[in-house]
Order: sequence, then structure tokens, then C-alpha cells
Amino acid sequence: MKSMFFAAVAAASLVSIAHGQEYQVRGLTLGQDVPGPEVHVHQDGGKADAGVLEVKSYLNHEGTTLKLKGPKIVLTTQSGAASVKDPAQVIGTCELPAKGGSVILLFIPEKPDSPASKIVVLDDSKKAFPPGSIKVANLSSLPVKIELEKKPFDFKAGEIANIENPPVGEGNSSGYKATCETATGWQAFGAGVWPHPGQKRVLQVVTNSPESKLVVIRGFRDVATPP
Repeated sequence: MKSMFFAAVAAASLVSIAHGQEYQVRGLTLGQDVPGPEVHVHQDGGKADAGVLEVKSYLNHEGTTLKLKGPKIVLTTQSGAASVKDPAQVIGTCELPAKGGSVILLFIPEKPDSPASKIVVLDDSKKAFPPGSIKVANLSSLPVKIELEKKPFDFKAGEIANIENPPVGEGNSSGYKATCETATGWQAFGAGVWPHPGQKRVLQVVTNSPESKLVVIRGFRDVATPP
């Protein structure tokens, strides 16, 4: 019986590998017209397009279903296998979770006049990004501290983590202050009020501005219900 069980598991694994995985993908850009409203997805090493991803400057319920044979993909501005070999058309590459699932592809433009972008893959599942939380992606080159109602939350350079049950004051909102650690000490780069996410979710992205190189923060309220 045991041998039959393990044989069935092995067979299921082979079928999964043969047919690939399914992904629910939403595209989010920090740019205006970069990388463009539509991004062509190519299987790494594949000759045909794997699909077209719609990229927005906000988060809503609309996404793209991709069925891929492997987690590595190449993203370009044009269709056709030739675009993968044209540096002017290549946006970037990334690797999705091997087991499939729901993700947000965050596009961070590298140059004002180029589609080339850094692509960050964010787990969009309810477990990884629960309702009522704030996901902070510190994609800057410096350590960052965010204070909510004077309670500090520290994020190393490159760290992505959630603030769950954020502290609030009057009006169910949080007074916030954002600082980054430079060679001369901690410097402020953001302050104001953040409303509590409620049953929704909020993504806060910290980056170095392509133009000024200064640390900046930008927030996105996700109105979709997480899978």
C-alpha cells in the first residue's frame, strides 16, 4: 500500500511539473507611463508569449491569470519571442513562487526614458498580507524607521514586512513619521496621518527617487479582497 501511495504522489508531482502552475497576477507601477499599460509575459526560454499583464498605478480587483511551466519569466513591451532579445524592449525578469498563487508585481522604473524596471514580487495571499495590515516594502538603500502614534517600526534596506493591527489615535487614524538613517544621522522624509486600513490592506513603498536619489514613500490602498 505504501508503495502505491508514493507512486501516486510521484505521478501527481510529474503532472504538476508537466502542466506548470497557475498564478493570479496584478501589476503595479511607481511610474506614470513606464513600463506601459500592457506588459508581455514570456516564459524564460520559451518561444511564445505566456500572456499579457495589465499594469496600473493603483490596486483594484483586476488581475491576470497566467499558466506557466516554470516560475522564471521575462517581461517585455512587445509581443513575440524576438522582444526578449531586444534590450530596448526588455523591462526585466523575475521569479514567481514555485507553487503558484496570487502575487503583485511591483515595477520600479530605473531610468526616466527607458522601460527597464526593477521588478519586486509580493505575495498577495491573505496569510502573507492579511486584511487590516500595512505592508511596508523598504526598497531604498537605507534603513528606515516608521513611527505610528510614536510606536517605532524598523525596516532594514530591502526588507518587506507587515505592520499588523497598527496603533491608532483619534479618528481611527495614525499620526506617522518616517525617517531614514544616513551617514549624518536620522533624517525625516515623510510625516502626516494614515487612516486605519479597516478590513482592507495598504501597501507603503519606500524607494530612492530616480531623479533626486532621495528616499521617498508612496502608499497604495488595496480595495480588493485578498485570496
